[in-house]
Amino acid sequence: MIIKHNADNERIKRQYIIFIKEAKGQKEKSVDALAKANNRFEAYTKFRDFKSFHFQQAVGFKNHLA
Repeated sequence: MIIKHNADNERIKRQYIIFIKEAKGQKEKSVDALAKANNRFEAYTKFRDFKSFHFQQAVGFKNHLA
């Protein structure tokens, strides 16, 4: 079975996108880019729960992109 999403993460991302659009006033194009970047990070971490985030995941993802 291939995991393609994490339900808890989806709720967190939805709230964050609303915050970025409404409170920060970001345009739709910027929000779309953010959503795409989030998805790439989640795929890299195999959709692990954001609650278990560790900074080494971000470092590894940055190295992966380079």
